Amino acid sequence: MRVELNTLPLKLDQETNLNNQEKPSFSDILKNFIQDVNNDLLTAKQVEQDLAAGKVENIQEAMYLIEKADISFKLLTEIRNKALDAYQEIMRMQV
Repeated sequence: MRVELNTLPLKLDQETNLNNQEKPSFSDILKNFIQDVNNDLLTAKQVEQDLAAGKVENIQEAMYLIEKADISFKLLTEIRNKALDAYQEIMRMQV
């Protein structure tokens, strides 16, 4: 019973702290996502070069990194296509 009483103020404090923290803007989130995809692509490129040179010992990890970069890039491309479709739809609206 004491535990329940003690947790309620703690939850309120945590929620208050979460509300006071600055939330990242949409542009910051998008920039970070694009940077992550770019890092994945650079890592995959390096792994491919190491694979071609015979320097890779764990081929599963190499394939994982290459597929991760491929999926990340496909996701970024789909997001771009959806954003472009939304923009074109807005431009077709009559005011």
